[in-house]
Amino acid sequence: MARGYSTELRQQVVAFLDEGHTVRQAAEKFGVSPSFAAKARKKLAEQADAVLPFEALAAEEAGSAALDAEIAAMDLADFLGVSKRAISDFADRGIIAKTGRNRFDLRRSIQLYCDHLRGVAAGRGGDGGDALATERARLAREQADKVAMENAASRRELITVTDVRGEWVAIARRIRNMMMSVPSRCRQMLPHLTTFDVDLIDREIRTALTELGEKDDDGGADDFATRGVGRAHAAGQAQTLGLDRADGLPA
Repeated sequence: MARGYSTELRQQVVAFLDEGHTVRQAAEKFGVSPSFAAKARKKLAEQADAVLPFEALAAEEAGSAALDAEIAAMDLADFLGVSKRAISDFADRGIIAKTGRNRFDLRRSIQLYCDHLRGVAAGRGGDGGDALATERARLAREQADKVAMENAASRRELITVTDVRGEWVAIARRIRNMMMSVPSRCRQMLPHLTTFDVDLIDREIRTALTELGEKDDDGGADDFATRGVGRAHAAGQAQTLGLDRADGLPA
C-alpha cells in the first residue's frame, strides 16, 4: 500500500524547491522520493491555477458593483485626481454625472470624464481645446509658408535682404561718385569758370548728397520752401557772376 504524506509535508517540500533546490535535494532532506517531490510541486501549482480564476472573477464582480455606486464629491475628486473645485466646475459643464446633492454616478462620471479628455486631446473644445486647435492650424500654415518660400528660392524667384541691401549700396556708391565728378567735368567743359565757381558747384552737390542721406523722401513744405530759397539764392549768384544765359555761358 502506498505511503501517504501530509499536506504540511507537501507544502514544506514545495517551499524548499521554490528556494532553488533540486528535486533530488528535496527528496534527501525530507526522506521522500524524487517523483513525489516533483508531483507535489505540480499539484500545488494546479490548485493555485484553479483558485486564481475564481478570485479574479470575484474581484471583477466586486469592482463592477463598486463602479455602479454613487459617490461623494470629495471621493470622486480623489478618484479622478482633481480638486473638489474642479468637480463642481465639471458638474456645471456636464462633464460628470450628478445624481443629487453632493452625490455622483461613479461609472457615468468616469465615462463622461474620459470623453472630455479625449476631446481635449483631439483639440475639440474643453479647457485649452480652442487654443490647441489654433496652434495646430498656425503651425500648419507656417510649415506650408516655409515650404513655399524654399521652393520659390530654389526657382530664384526670391532674393535675400542681404543681396538687396548690397545691390542698393553699390548703386548709391556709383551715383555718389558720378555726382562728385561733376565739378571737375564742369571745369573741363567750361574753362571760364573760376575756382570759386567750381567750389560752389562742389559744395552744393555735397550738400544735396548729405540731405539725401539724412532726410526722408517726404521732407514737407518747409524743406520745399528751403530748396526754393536756395535756388533763388543760386540764381542771384549766377547773375552776379554773369551766368544769366540758359546754357550757363557768360552773357
